[in-house]
Amino acid sequence: MDIGLVSLGTTPGLRRADEALADQIRAAGASCELVPVRVGRGAAALRRNAAVTDLVEALAARRAARGVEARALIFSSVTAALLQPAPEVPWAVRFDSTAALNRPGISGAWQRARERRVLARAPLLLPWGEQSGEGLVLRVPIEEIPRGAERDIDAIAYAGYPRKRGLDVLCTAWSKTAHAGERLVVGGVERERALAWLERCAVPEPAGVKWPGPLPRDEWLALVSRSRVFVNASRREDHGLAQLEALSAGCALVTVPSPGPYEALPLARRLAPELVSDDLSPALRAGLDLADPEAYAARARELLAPFRPEAVQRVVAEELLPALGIR
Repeated sequence: MDIGLVSLGTTPGLRRADEALADQIRAAGASCELVPVRVGRGAAALRRNAAVTDLVEALAARRAARGVEARALIFSSVTAALLQPAPEVPWAVRFDSTAALNRPGISGAWQRARERRVLARAPLLLPWGEQSGEGLVLRVPIEEIPRGAERDIDAIAYAGYPRKRGLDVLCTAWSKTAHAGERLVVGGVERERALAWLERCAVPEPAGVKWPGPLPRDEWLALVSRSRVFVNASRREDHGLAQLEALSAGCALVTVPSPGPYEALPLARRLAPELVSDDLSPALRAGLDLADPEAYAARARELLAPFRPEAVQRVVAEELLPALGIR
């Protein structure tokens, strides 16, 4: 095997990114084994805070990598690399975000300390984007998404993790902004769980909101392709795949300036700075009332050129494989 890709895959975005990279390595003419990291049920029950969660997952990644025979290794997140013994073959760490950025406070102390040593000795770093850190930028490919026959959904948002995704902020802004008859679709979360979070935040359920729940990716993208606006209220973003896909589908991106390596944020600011604001309500209204959505979508397609599969494929073939000694 040319490359073993150790995949932690704890979120749909991480799994998609790893599968896409494995496919592109194979398309470049090298063999690649996707090595899944499996966390046992007993160990999974221990994941109550960031410090223990990362320890459990790092140990599982170490077990998964043991015995993998390959000419080179890629660890698909910093956590997957944290407790690995020094490989005897060329290796790389791929990441959307680092512990230095997403593990503040006491609960991230050991991860940040260990991360500094791991990244310093890694022969190759592969950040997902320019906002993530130094290294060979290896983006997650964003394909062109066909537009829906009509834009019959006013706005769409993803709230798979209600607190992180700022569901309370989103619903407050929608209540203040939406006109009668306008419709917001919130995916990734069941209505019961969403309402439990809103109740905790003392935010009533707004009118005009639909909750389709978690969906297969093709069904989710079909909804996105019918939407005029994608709304992001995240308290933190580790990349923004959903936002990049929304831009590819021709949606206007309305967003708070979420902290973190938010790769879609510079694009949103270049496209329409009035749609980026800490105060989501006026930005959302501006997005819904956008004067020329077709011109916005055309400009978004231009800015997404470095993210397209063919552009990422060139990086894999011409830079990644040679850097790992795979000719």
